[in-house]
Amino acid sequence: MRSGDTQRALAGTALPNPIIIIPQDEKGRTVGNQTATFTIIAGGGSLSSSTGTVNGDGTITAPTWTLGNTDTAQEMRVQIGAKTLIVTASIQTSYTLAVRFFGAPVKTEHGALFTRAAARIRAIVVGGLPLVNVEGADVTPCTGPGSNVAPLTGTIDGLVIYASVDSIDGPRKVLGQAGPCFIREENGVLDYRTVIGIMKFDSADIAALFGNENLQNVITHEMLHTLGVGTFWDDKNLLINSGQPGAAYTGARGIAGCREVGGTAICTSSVPVEDCEGIPAALNCGEGQREGHWKETTFGTELMTSYLSNTNFLSVMTIRSLGDLNYEVNPAAADPYTVPTPAFSFGGASSSA
Repeated sequence: MRSGDTQRALAGTALPNPIIIIPQDEKGRTVGNQTATFTIIAGGGSLSSSTGTVNGDGTITAPTWTLGNTDTAQEMRVQIGAKTLIVTASIQTSYTLAVRFFGAPVKTEHGALFTRAAARIRAIVVGGLPLVNVEGADVTPCTGPGSNVAPLTGTIDGLVIYASVDSIDGPRKVLGQAGPCFIREENGVLDYRTVIGIMKFDSADIAALFGNENLQNVITHEMLHTLGVGTFWDDKNLLINSGQPGAAYTGARGIAGCREVGGTAICTSSVPVEDCEGIPAALNCGEGQREGHWKETTFGTELMTSYLSNTNFLSVMTIRSLGDLNYEVNPAAADPYTVPTPAFSFGGASSSA
């Protein structure tokens, strides 16, 4: 290989420099007239082609490599005849997010979903945050009595989430609870970029969601609440018509994101949020959904609506709205999503809590 290995780029964007492959024989001599096949094997990115461009000097320029949307290992396999070469890349981000489990032991397969959700968030929020001294801080008011979480030590430069999978109230009731626990302050003024968050899931319900993307989507959804999506909108004065039909979000970046995904007519000056109007009575829309989510009947399969759909998309609208909370974000990490037209209609959606 000549150049281009171990590059970094934002999630969902192409690597900045070309990857040049030099086909060689066993003695290290360049071999001309070779072809190569390129395949993504880790990270979920994409290639502009499965073959490269053969240059006049016998080298091969790899196709354009767009990285995946999660802060995980990015790998591409190059096959030239019987020879294989692995090219690596990494996601560019300065945001740190760590998950610490407490309470009952968490199954490995469940824990992996929390880890994957954290990696997704790190690809979306990319700017580093100021250090916060947490020496001696007690998180048991958030984790609950008897959780046996030791007082904190040192500093946190991003977000730490304490997570548990344990009994809450039995099957088909409260699936999960999530939100901020400690909030940053700057000179006595609250900075709504969470330092410590909490996530709790009921072990009686979690098994029913495991085995497809539903549980992964629920965990990511709740993790975004922990960052502040929905939970800080009122505190940041980003809501109008609160407590009545027509409640809406007024953050400029969230509005721009809505327009970007096809909501130009819907989001002229605000983004509709859940007010429970039009929600079937059987779904029990209430305080758990109201004014903390995008409006279900408008945005349907967007991940941060009130109810879980068969397919859910983390859109640029949600990512840009994090910018209204002063996070530095990467819109290129969004899932493909377009606002449904006509308005979304229910088809067996279940609550994501």
